[in-house]
Amino acid sequence: MRALSFLLRATAAVVLTGALAWWLAGSFFHIPVIGVGLAVEAVIFWVCGLLYTEDYPHHMATFAGMTVLFGLLSIAVMLPFARQFVMLHGT
Repeated sequence: MRALSFLLRATAAVVLTGALAWWLAGSFFHIPVIGVGLAVEAVIFWVCGLLYTEDYPHHMATFAGMTVLFGLLSIAVMLPFARQFVMLHGT
């Protein structure tokens, strides 16, 4: 229950911060807001795995899997933006 509470609070903080950044960012920077949010969510799952592995050893694969999943999603979201940014601004 503590792990779920931690994940819910941390995810709510990421969503609220991401929504504020989305609102403040220009349209060109909406994709990086999503990519950074996914990367932060991956770190949250990694930290949750570090903190609660002893209490919930049967969920260790879930924490690791979600960390990898969110990390790969973050990379997949950011690659097209990085390509577009480099094409517009050079190296």
